[in-house]
Amino acid sequence: MFVSLFLAGMGLVAVRTFGEGGSLIDITIGVWSDTAPLTITAAAAALALTEIGRSIVVIARRLEEGLERVRRQRRQEGLAKADKAWRSWNERRIEAEAHGEVFTEPPPEFSD
Repeated sequence: MFVSLFLAGMGLVAVRTFGEGGSLIDITIGVWSDTAPLTITAAAAALALTEIGRSIVVIARRLEEGLERVRRQRRQEGLAKADKAWRSWNERRIEAEAHGEVFTEPPPEFSD
């Protein structure tokens, strides 16, 4: 977009200067002097957009890393909870068998 604006501006300046009967040097100087602010603005905007894009990528990566840490932690907590439930159930089962009792409690459900 900035390149198109820049080229359009250069073209308009060249047409205006050429229409005034200027030489090739006059046209060149006219194009560069009239389009310098546009060139600087376009370059600054391109640099700013590039840096903003890089920043967005860095932020997105850091967010993803943070989310992955949270997922890993929750998985570990869930596995620890499931392990605790299964151990408790198994202890009750072994204790019931040791006393000759029928153990009818269903095993804990595993949810992912």
